[in-house]
Amino acid sequence: MARGDMKVKNISVGLEKEVLNRKECEATAMTVDFTSVVKTADNGEKIVPAGTPVDKDGRPVSATPWTGAIGLLRHDIYESRPQAAVLKKAYIHTKRAQENSGLTYDAALVAALVNAGCRIVFEEAATPIVGTIPAAQS
Repeated sequence: MARGDMKVKNISVGLEKEVLNRKECEATAMTVDFTSVVKTADNGEKIVPAGTPVDKDGRPVSATPWTGAIGLLRHDIYESRPQAAVLKKAYIHTKRAQENSGLTYDAALVAALVNAGCRIVFEEAATPIVGTIPAAQS
């Protein structure tokens, strides 16, 4: 039997944007560099949205030709906690990822990711992205 009053605490949990189309993925840890970031979340904090390509130094790459892109952010990253999971192998829901990041993916992004050794497959696109990821070598 409980003694005293039971204390209850209510908390709000925000749902995170999901850019993966399938749960199988591989990612590497990285700290995001916010020096050039201008986008802010509703709380006024700087944010780099999920689906944004990043370079080897953790800087967001937000325009074609996607120079230096080595992977895509799996989750929204805030300046107060800049630790990120950068997707290296994944199945991306292209439409959701583009809407969340505010970017338009193209063949140059596919090429940049392939050159960086990524195995990212873009699925569920409103319009197909021209460019393919080569099949695994036997």
